[in-house]
Amino acid sequence: MATDVINTPADIGDGRHIQKLSDSFNTGVATLKTKVTTALEALNGNPSDPTTLSNYQAALAEYTLYRNAQSNVVKAYRDIDQSIIANYK
Repeated sequence: MATDVINTPADIGDGRHIQKLSDSFNTGVATLKTKVTTALEALNGNPSDPTTLSNYQAALAEYTLYRNAQSNVVKAYRDIDQSIIANYK
């Protein structure tokens, strides 16, 4: 009698799938953080310029959106894992 084996991403790797998933966002975070820092420095140099303020707000919004996506992806996996564990009780 043969049994089918189902491998999940965690089974294939070293058991750090969620950590790796979160880490994959860090490259984008570093790029966006640099963008926010640059825009903030420009804003500090000329706080009354609407273009500079707009650039800062856009960079900050992009950074925040990306961080929220990272958090939501990791949270979704955590919730799925908790649901699976709860079903075994």
